[in-house]
Amino acid sequence: MSSTKTGKLDCQETATHYRALIKANIAKLGFSPGLGLILGCDDVGCVTYHRYMLKDCEDLGIDGKDIDVSSGMELVKTVARLNQDERTHGIFIFYPLRYPDLRDDEVMDLVDPEKDIEGLHSTNIGYLNKYRKRIDGSDHRCMTPCTARAVVKTIKRGCGDNYLAGKTVLVINDSLRIGRPLTAMVANLKATPILCHQNTNPAHLEAFIKTADVIVSAVPAPGYQIKTEWIKDGALCFDLSGQGNFDYEALDARGIPYTDTQKNSIGKVTRAMALLNLTYAAGIE
Repeated sequence: MSSTKTGKLDCQETATHYRALIKANIAKLGFSPGLGLILGCDDVGCVTYHRYMLKDCEDLGIDGKDIDVSSGMELVKTVARLNQDERTHGIFIFYPLRYPDLRDDEVMDLVDPEKDIEGLHSTNIGYLNKYRKRIDGSDHRCMTPCTARAVVKTIKRGCGDNYLAGKTVLVINDSLRIGRPLTAMVANLKATPILCHQNTNPAHLEAFIKTADVIVSAVPAPGYQIKTEWIKDGALCFDLSGQGNFDYEALDARGIPYTDTQKNSIGKVTRAMALLNLTYAAGIE
């Protein structure tokens, strides 16, 4: 299925496109791939995301298992069990974890890299930076982080496969799930990435925004908003914050393409990327 150039950022169309691919992959597999979903936090966004993932599994014919854990030690044991379970093809853990005895990045590395459909294991992150698509000595594809991949796929669907080459991409988030993998991903596609965070000099941030062709903002702070007058004409804006990092009415008035936190949310595409990764983990070449 080829990309459709529209000049728009259409998360619904992009998600629909990849959900169709997931269904086709499951038909090729001839069985329902198994997914272990572990909700290890109380974050409202994660609870909602968890509910949507279970619904997606039901809709697409995936054997999604909702696994409850009550402690950090139980989570560690559960991951070890799922790693060995032949009926479980993928593992998805919702972060940040609520257990003070565990670090998120350490838990990410407990998941078998071949079942790591979030693409957060150090092995998968390493291959991402090397721009390698398969794990050495294996037929398994390397997994790429879902949210970062969702941003890239949405751009490609609306603007073409080669749009990012030569563009400047500003990412305001330096997390392991969004900012860091996304900058590596766009660099692989010959864009120039700029990574900002809470300690970035505000004056520098303004200058970066004014030069950016793509702005991806994921600042989880109520009241944080990028000034629309700083954004140049024709830039693409991705709001991954949950709280709203852009003034949508102002973007509409200037005809600037954007994703928002509800009607055109990247979350739909992110979930599709996770479940597409699951089909690869289950055996799709």
